[in-house]
Amino acid sequence: MGSLTAEQIEHFDEHGYVVVPQVIDRTQIDRYLNRAREIAHGDIPEAAANRLVKDIEFAKKRLPMPEDPEHALWKIVNPDRFDAVMAECMRFPKVIDAVSSLIGDDLMAFLLMFIYKPPGVPGSLHPFHQDAAYFSFAPQDQCIGVWIPMDDVNAANGSLCIVPGSHRLEVKQLEMKEGINFGALASQGAEENNEFHEQAITLDLPAGDCVLFSTRLLHRTNGNTTRGHRRVVTLHMANSHCKHTGQHFSEFAFTSVAGDVFDGCLKPVDNPTMGITNEFIDG
Repeated sequence: MGSLTAEQIEHFDEHGYVVVPQVIDRTQIDRYLNRAREIAHGDIPEAAANRLVKDIEFAKKRLPMPEDPEHALWKIVNPDRFDAVMAECMRFPKVIDAVSSLIGDDLMAFLLMFIYKPPGVPGSLHPFHQDAAYFSFAPQDQCIGVWIPMDDVNAANGSLCIVPGSHRLEVKQLEMKEGINFGALASQGAEENNEFHEQAITLDLPAGDCVLFSTRLLHRTNGNTTRGHRRVVTLHMANSHCKHTGQHFSEFAFTSVAGDVFDGCLKPVDNPTMGITNEFIDG
């Protein structure tokens, strides 16, 4: 049945996103922040070491490495594959209940990431893009992005910036931008579109709130101009009735988190690869 109100569902349908307050509490937030810090400081299986991705400013030696290695990170990719604590982030009950209001009770979770904006690195931005361009399965309206800040977020530290209503647009092809983190692709022509920037709003949210958004919604994030962390758990969920329509990267391995699976549709992966594969890095 789902937990969202009729007003929240209407807001999602009209604007392409909805904010769900406090899906996790302070104790949970501290649990995942502490575990991420331990991982950043080396508590990770050797086979999964390349799942810790430095921000391009440090990877390319444009900035000196900070004393604290966590301050140099861009993301931890699919930590559920090597860490049981981080795997809990795929099954927050309040998130599952809210998502089921939008796309049904049969849910697969995939592409879990713990994403940083390094303190004092304003150039670490991700241009306007639509997540749907990454995912080769359909129907896309049965897929939802989940964005949960672990720190209070605002325009100064790189919060989520969205273009309300842009989920009605066609999905644009992705392109690389020079000087941007690898994989932080841009929707073709979107970042240069002044109208999108004028229509965009930046969300000001406390830690523990959750943004659910259409994978077709144009969104971006700026860098972090503050001296504090900006850490976010991101996840995608799809109804398990969805089917593959093209090339499928192993990084999008699915985990059943609610309901049933169906013949000929998305299937959970029992033993996904530990390291990031070349197909994803080169893809």
